[in-house]
Amino acid sequence: MNILNNIREIFSDDGGNMSSMRLLVFLVVGTLLFNWTWINITTGTIVSFDWADMGLILGSLFIKGYQKGKEK
Repeated sequence: MNILNNIREIFSDDGGNMSSMRLLVFLVVGTLLFNWTWINITTGTIVSFDWADMGLILGSLFIKGYQKGKEK
């Protein structure tokens, strides 16, 4: 049960409530990284990120950071 509490803590905000923004950022970044890893494994080469993927990852992390700053 300790792992479940740690996962719950990751997706909780400072007040202890579940944060849908954190979940959404995790899904966006996790999906892109999974797809990138899958492509690299199946092709046997290392494919670099294109600008759209990198912009999506950095943009979602930036928006989360901006939103966190506005909560207080």
